[in-house]
Amino acid sequence: MQPIKRIASLLALFSFTSINCQETIAQATVLVCYGDVNPDKIRGYKYVILESEHYNPFDVKLLQENNELVLGYISMGEVSPSRFYFESIREKTVGKNPIWDSYYLDLEDSTTQAAIVGFVDKIKGKGFDGVFLDTVDVYGPWGPQAKQEAAYAKLIKFIKEKYPDFHLMQNAGLEIVARVKNEINSIAIESVITNYNFNRDQYKMRKSRETQEKAIELSTINERYGLPIILIEYADSRSRFNKVKTQAINLKWDYFIGNIGLESLPKFK
Repeated sequence: MQPIKRIASLLALFSFTSINCQETIAQATVLVCYGDVNPDKIRGYKYVILESEHYNPFDVKLLQENNELVLGYISMGEVSPSRFYFESIREKTVGKNPIWDSYYLDLEDSTTQAAIVGFVDKIKGKGFDGVFLDTVDVYGPWGPQAKQEAAYAKLIKFIKEKYPDFHLMQNAGLEIVARVKNEINSIAIESVITNYNFNRDQYKMRKSRETQEKAIELSTINERYGLPIILIEYADSRSRFNKVKTQAINLKWDYFIGNIGLESLPKFK
């Protein structure tokens, strides 16, 4: 679809206050879960994004038999104290994110680069199809590590050259896409339709205008670079889930709807 026609269709989509959605629609095409889940329960997804440390090569093979692409999670902008390589780069970090109790990375530091690449090697060694690159926004123009955008792009290029067939899904960092368009394979984006309030621990829906504007931006990127778009949204109740699903289906991109934290398979009251 041409960009102008695609944008026109998005504008038409949000000009209605009510959109049809059948309850018999098949499950979402994406699963994101960072908890330890029986791999046999994960079936029929196009993209599966998991915490690789919970799974061995046998698990990964089983997951691949029942799903299309299985990706291991890796944070490119921050590191949690629980991560196995934290102590090796602890003195190299450059500030703390209090929301997630994690520390910002210095990608210009060679020890940090080696730790990240080492983790990618470990994920690759288990047989995963690729990696989900999280916390990329820290290198965006308004992020705490904006001056390291070039360092991020350089590291992504190195990883892609080392593993050319590895699927790299970048989460957000839309302003950086132009620099890594030839290395990444897809773009995930959180909270286009929903807007979780961390201060109040509250699930909310975005205003239609906000969703429309973000959808147009994503559509432009999709058309310009040919990169698939994956939506990651959050809901707590069945009614909110249905509202989110209605919009996600009509946007016609692959999507996931789960609970904040992503520590278990989605459950809705």
